[in-house]
This record gives sequence, structure tokens and C-alpha cells, in this order.
Amino acid sequence: MFTSKTIALIAISSLSLLAACGSTPTAGSAPMEENAVVHQVAKADLDATHSTDPIASSSAILWVNGLGCPQCATNADLQLKRLRGVTNIRTDLGEGKIYITLTAGSKNPSAQRISEAVEDAGFTLVKIETL
Repeated sequence: MFTSKTIALIAISSLSLLAACGSTPTAGSAPMEENAVVHQVAKADLDATHSTDPIASSSAILWVNGLGCPQCATNADLQLKRLRGVTNIRTDLGEGKIYITLTAGSKNPSAQRISEAVEDAGFTLVKIETL
């Protein structure tokens, strides 16, 4: 049986773990994570992340600002896995990029939907590079 002191220590430890990822930026804000990559892209690249057309390519590279913490980056992976058409995800924290594989055809998500998923995870999508 746990004592109240043990329960209190467990609770404090759990909160500090959650706080460690509390530095994840929100959309439009500067990243707070020390190791996070910040991409400088052209306005046209940023504008293209709001396209509502399905991505026609079978793979894409997502340039994401704010990726720096592996635990937080997992949130982006989980959000992207929810999208219909996304079949494989690989995150490279050193590059600040997420590599995704897509199904063939019109079932792929749009750039806007991918951007929303990345923002739901607390990051900012600034460019989608299709291969």
C-alpha cells in the first residue's frame, strides 16, 4: 500500500514530466524548445500548406518548426496517423522534418489537413515538399 507521501511524490513526478513538454510552441509562436529547428521558407511555401487539394504524390517531407523533443514529436506522429491516406511516418528531429508515405489516389489528405494535424500537435508546418 502506498503512503500519502509516496502518492504525493508520484503526483509531483508526473507533473514535472508533463511540464517538460510544456515548451511546445503553439501555431504562430516562436519555438521554446532549445533543440528545435526553425526553418526559414518563402511565403509561397508557407501559403502552399493551406491548399485544399489532395496531395498527389506518394510521399512528402513536412518541414515543421518547433520539433525538438522526442516525446513531443510523438504527438505530431499520432496526429498524422489519424489522417486517411497516411501510411508511414518517420520524424527526424535533427532536420526538423517529418517524412510521410501516402496511398496512391485521391484519398490522400490535403496540405491544409496535414497542417491542421501538425498544429493540433503544437507545431507549425511551414513547407510540404512532395517527391
